Amino acid sequence: MKKIILLVLLSIALSPVLAGENVDSLLQVLDKTIVQRKEFSDKKERELKELKQALDNSRDLFDKFNYTDKLFDAYKHYNLDSAIAAARMKLTVAQQLHDKQLELQSQMNIAEIMGKMGIYKETFDCMDKIDKSQLKKDQWGYYYHLYHSIYTLLFNNASLDDEKKQYNTLISRYKDSLLQVYDAQSIAYRLTYNDKLLEKGDFREALLVLKPIGSLPGQENAQKASIAYRFAKTYEKLGDVAEQKKYLALAALIDIRRAAKSYVALRELAVLLYEEGQVDRAYAYIRCAMEDASFARARFRMIEITEALPIIVASYDKKMEAEKSTLFNYLVLISVLSVILLASSILIYLQLKRISATKKIIKSKNDELLGINVTLRDLNTKLSESDHVKETYIGYVFNLCSSYINKLESYRVNLHKKLRAGQIQQALSDTGDTNLVSNEVKDFFQNFDAVFLSIYPRFITDFNQLLKPEEQIQPKSDDCLTPELRVFALMRMGIPDSSRIANFLHYSPQTVYNYKRKIMNKLVVNKEDFLLKMEQIGR
Repeated sequence: MKKIILLVLLSIALSPVLAGENVDSLLQVLDKTIVQRKEFSDKKERELKELKQALDNSRDLFDKFNYTDKLFDAYKHYNLDSAIAAARMKLTVAQQLHDKQLELQSQMNIAEIMGKMGIYKETFDCMDKIDKSQLKKDQWGYYYHLYHSIYTLLFNNASLDDEKKQYNTLISRYKDSLLQVYDAQSIAYRLTYNDKLLEKGDFREALLVLKPIGSLPGQENAQKASIAYRFAKTYEKLGDVAEQKKYLALAALIDIRRAAKSYVALRELAVLLYEEGQVDRAYAYIRCAMEDASFARARFRMIEITEALPIIVASYDKKMEAEKSTLFNYLVLISVLSVILLASSILIYLQLKRISATKKIIKSKNDELLGINVTLRDLNTKLSESDHVKETYIGYVFNLCSSYINKLESYRVNLHKKLRAGQIQQALSDTGDTNLVSNEVKDFFQNFDAVFLSIYPRFITDFNQLLKPEEQIQPKSDDCLTPELRVFALMRMGIPDSSRIANFLHYSPQTVYNYKRKIMNKLVVNKEDFLLKMEQIGR
């Protein structure tokens, strides 16, 4: 849904002419996006983690190079320290591959990040090491772009007019070089040509150059942000503040949603809004830009922001002070009114005191009655359950006793016949056979399981919910219990003592203890909660 909204806003923003209300809509979306920017950073961190895992798991050098290249692209607008580390890893892998072009690409990546970090001497040293004779045709654009970017940064940070003039000359030359190597149909060519036309003062033509790429499908987010920013700079030259503001908002929106931390659009938009008197929004935007630049270790962006930050913060503080002064005046007025209200309230209070006391007594009694009713309801539930269990098991015991009497009588008659017939050896064999007891115990377990599950049909399901999914107990059939379940079935019936359970089930006390400990190690809840929840099974 969020992607659809962004695409709609993008299509609106990149249309030829729009009313000012669309700017307000974009700013409202931008406000919400800034509040949510941690979500985009978290998504970015997950993507980076997946890339790092893929890199760690790769064994082929070409795969390693591709993953380090992706890491570099992911980091270069997000965190410059990590980006330069990725670029250096790229260089190491390229050297292992003995691929000169990949080495040159990696060296230029390192130079790009050094420039963004503001360490210009090291940047030029790195660029000087590049053997230009080894560059391929498709690498010259990147090479010239780096020099163009570095001199642009130096121009922005220069304080002397002579320096600015010198850097501006170099910037213009590298624009010309870029236009010579770029494909005339490419987006990069149009963006550079737009910049060149703005330099010449041909603003209308510069806008026309951008129009065809304003609605091209399949562009990357970084390209969309660049296009929107070039539109903003063009409208700035044309003096159209509304359109400039709209495209800066769009560029900033795209930057934040793609979790970019080193950007310029939001800072320029903050300054523009400050000049319009939107101090609160300007303060929020400039603070966001500073936090992101600090996170990205983008020193040159932080320097740019510090030029506007003190002015905006001072105005924001002044506005806050004015609001505090107004608030204080309101508080004084409210205090006076409060004194009047207090005097009236005392009179009313004296009249209502007796009524209030009576209501408290009635409420207290009602609460007591409610508590008693709840207790009685719980007791009735337990008694009903207890009566049901007793009735079921009384019938079960009577049937079991009757069955055992019949079996004993049959066993006595059979044994008497054999003794009278002189079959003493056969009688001894029958009395020494342990299968009789084993079969009776087995029958006893079957009967116990059937009766217990008829009273608590959901016992197995509810009991398993207290265990870890992989440790849940699955009996061989739905009408029988496992030995562990029989131990806890007796505990559910109110027999917690291990020795009584062992005697009842013909287990040893140690066996019962082992079953209990085994189950306790499989719980998803603590022991106290387990005992309480088990008592609730069947209710």
